[in-house]
Amino acid sequence: MTTLVIFLNLSIIIPVTAGIFVFKSIKQEYRYFIASLIAGAFNEYIAEFSKQENFIVSSIYSVLNTQLILLLYFIWDTEKVANAKKIFIHALIFILILIDQYYDYLSIYHIKWAYVASIIGISFYGIRLLTQGQNNLISPKASLSRKLIIIPYLVFSVYYAAINILMHYLYNDATRAVFKDLYNVIRWINFISYISYTLALLWAPKKEKFL
Repeated sequence: MTTLVIFLNLSIIIPVTAGIFVFKSIKQEYRYFIASLIAGAFNEYIAEFSKQENFIVSSIYSVLNTQLILLLYFIWDTEKVANAKKIFIHALIFILILIDQYYDYLSIYHIKWAYVASIIGISFYGIRLLTQGQNNLISPKASLSRKLIIIPYLVFSVYYAAINILMHYLYNDATRAVFKDLYNVIRWINFISYISYTLALLWAPKKEKFL
């Protein structure tokens, strides 16, 4: 079981490898997503093999992941978002997550409320992107590639938020085993997401070549 857990935790290396392979050939916005995966892989490696929790690495990953995914979604949005609004949202999420990490470091924060709110907000922004009419103007493969990133991120975010909120209010000695099993499901959600991300990167639109 331990070997399986380690495999699931480190399976993020699969889309990272695919991302490195296609890095130079795909459109720039996908490179932001690859960067977020590389940060995630480093965070998973530290979490798996470090004897102590590294709050600095965790904080850097949380910031990079949300900022890069948000940047990717802003690029995909066919409805123009004012630059001032983009900067405000980026700054707001940055500050909220730093506050979360600070209180988590002090061990007086029982749930990362701001992190949960941030990833849920980004996820529902992704739903908006999927419903935009102009998606019909891009190639079917490009449209599928976007869905293979947006939908798994949404599923993870909603499940992660639900489990953490329930644990905050209901976790005790009697429910410990149940929540342990529910929390372990995240590993399988991540694994399926990583396979989806791998396909998304392999099918991502290529850079336009100019003569």
